[in-house]
Amino acid sequence: MSGTASLELVYRSDAALLVAYATNLARGQLLLDTTERLASGANVQLRLVAPSTSIALAGVVERSNGAGAAHPTEVGLTLTSRAETFGDAVDKLAFGFKGLKALVAASQAAPRALLIRYLRSIVTCEVIEIDQRRLAEPGAICNVDLGVVDLDSTGAAGYELYARLREHPEAGSAPVLAVAQLERDRVRAASLGFDEALSNPPAFADLQASVLRALGKPLTVRAV
Repeated sequence: MSGTASLELVYRSDAALLVAYATNLARGQLLLDTTERLASGANVQLRLVAPSTSIALAGVVERSNGAGAAHPTEVGLTLTSRAETFGDAVDKLAFGFKGLKALVAASQAAPRALLIRYLRSIVTCEVIEIDQRRLAEPGAICNVDLGVVDLDSTGAAGYELYARLREHPEAGSAPVLAVAQLERDRVRAASLGFDEALSNPPAFADLQASVLRALGKPLTVRAV
């Protein structure tokens, strides 16, 4: 792609855009996965879109691994300018932020309590607990912003829960993380589409990085 590229980044929720701001944009940086061919040094016009806002930014590509149509590649951008309304838009997002809704599935109480404690230390959230009794309940799944599934304690039911989350009309695009002791289970989770797969129990720093990375990732990135 030659000249100035124009990209539209669509975020699943206002909260996801706010997380992206807190973890990247506030420092003048942005990481994104795209199939557009963006060479190092290329100028990029960005429009960040969430349900209640649209923000215009400009940046320059600091690094690119040569994205192509077949394999999305991570591109690093340094922001060079922001629309005059940028600050007001961020303030509006922050003022309207009431917390996320997170689903935590673990059949055993101890690992479930650990995951919940970690999540609440990372981001303000309301947690929906899924224990052994609720794993198969159709009503256990609602519109959540994030899911964390302990595959060691839930077993096959955990994978089934993940599939039901992906099929949910509202929660289907929410990021879902897996935790598992065995590497083979983490590999399987990644192959099935879990956004992140961590060791079990996860180190707090690893879970924090994964949660923020997953929440702040745009739902779609497309050239406009």
